[in-house]
Amino acid sequence: MSGQRAANTAVGSSSAVISRRRLLGLGLTAGVGLAAGLTGCSLGSPSFPDAPNARRGGPSCVPRSSLTNYRKLADVSLVYEDNQRRSSFAIDPGFADQLTAWLSDLAELTGWSLDQVWTYGTWTSGSPECSSWHNAGRAIDLTRLRLDSGDFVSARYDRWRDATGNRLTTARRAYWATAASAHKHFAYVLTYLYNEQHHSHLHLDNSRSGSALSRFNRRSRVQVQAVQAICRYLWEIPVELTGSWNRPTRQAARSVLTVLGLGDDLTDQQTWTAFLTESTRRGAEPA
Repeated sequence: MSGQRAANTAVGSSSAVISRRRLLGLGLTAGVGLAAGLTGCSLGSPSFPDAPNARRGGPSCVPRSSLTNYRKLADVSLVYEDNQRRSSFAIDPGFADQLTAWLSDLAELTGWSLDQVWTYGTWTSGSPECSSWHNAGRAIDLTRLRLDSGDFVSARYDRWRDATGNRLTTARRAYWATAASAHKHFAYVLTYLYNEQHHSHLHLDNSRSGSALSRFNRRSRVQVQAVQAICRYLWEIPVELTGSWNRPTRQAARSVLTVLGLGDDLTDQQTWTAFLTESTRRGAEPA
């Protein structure tokens, strides 16, 4: 996708929603006071049934002082979405390394010349509940990617969802190319399909995959949603976005894997990684 086509992903002009997303950022941006007690994406909450906390030990709250402050990742500046200013964000160093690897891989696969990463934030204080991986500095809420041309690739579904025609197609393809790449590097990626809270951003954390690349789990609603959307919007294979690993979804995935000359089992690590790699490339191509 050329820089000019990427510009179409920044559709609409609604103001940022004043919500816990905004409150999250208050504890992140340099020079702004900490938002003690705010939890951002509270993945341990009963309202998040696919949360990693339900399966394994939850996050540990850490003080901001124990983390490293980053103004850039992969030599790309970080910008706080709410005030549109370059800012410093507190991140666990290991997670920062993974984000760096992801951004480098995304740029290589898509040909996008990344200039800025726009975000609602990373760390926030979770004391005493510690229900979110934001509390551990191991999560980020991505809103937009700015290219050096000044164009944007937008994760702000709330801004472009009402677009029509080529503008909608272009925005959606860029979104799912970005999401496919994120799913390759992180097993837990929440998209706009997950719930309304994620219409304004992509949530990434390494709670399930740790320091490794992700693996596919048929029981993961977020991963199955991604497979369905990738098949539908990037490979033009109609399938309902149910989040269930049903027969139509298996058939759609098998069709894509056949085109790619891959095995038919996404639980195979190499097959899953290749599926997401090629889907990222395809999403950056003109429709």
